[in-house]
Amino acid sequence: MGLEILIILTSLILHELAHLIVALIMGVKFLEIELLPFGGQAKLQDFTGLEPSKEICIAIAGPLCSLSISGLLYLVNLPLHPEAIPYLIKINLLLGLFNLLPALPLDGGRVFRSLLSPIMGFRKATAITANLGKMLALMLVGYSLYLLYISNYGFNYIVIGVLLYMAAYREKHLLTFAFMRYLINKQGYLGSQGFLAGEQYISKKGSLIKDILYNSKPKSYILTFVIDDDNNLIKVKTEAELIEMLLEKGPKARI
Repeated sequence: MGLEILIILTSLILHELAHLIVALIMGVKFLEIELLPFGGQAKLQDFTGLEPSKEICIAIAGPLCSLSISGLLYLVNLPLHPEAIPYLIKINLLLGLFNLLPALPLDGGRVFRSLLSPIMGFRKATAITANLGKMLALMLVGYSLYLLYISNYGFNYIVIGVLLYMAAYREKHLLTFAFMRYLINKQGYLGSQGFLAGEQYISKKGSLIKDILYNSKPKSYILTFVIDDDNNLIKVKTEAELIEMLLEKGPKARI
């Protein structure tokens, strides 16, 4: 049992170190890493939601590391404990494959969100992948209960399923905070990039600003044409102006 725990902890640490190393290479700073049975959750000082390519590289590094370790140990005969090698191969294979599933908070979920964000926006992409995480957790718990019923085995999977559900719930629960962080970082993004692709929206006067900003996508900029009830143009609002109004007046702010 002691050897198994040591192998699991070592595999988790190596998995998270891969995230950390790639993040440092890309100039992204970590605040802390929380280890969980299915991997870990890294809290970044720098926000990567505006740059999906960075988030993909950082997220995919962990599973690739775990799968590489598993593959190398399978191919190379190392002079280690005879029971350690098969277990190392198994744990790293499971860790790598499980984390590739497209559901938050797993690494695959972060990759999937980064692929969805340019299409449907950061908020919607986060909500979808967090819900997938909750569904995956419930399926895992259900499968574990079935295993317990037929073989008295599978309690560990229940623990993992519960922790996964809690982590996915937290992602969904903190979505408003994450979205506001996204918007705050988006304010200065045009200035730092020099130019961005533009998206035009037509909005009736009095529409909720948050409904417009929910469509905000990384590396694109919203221009909103505000019209009255007779469809006459009243004003044009930039995305930065909408963000400022939302931050100042709150979620009920109207254009």
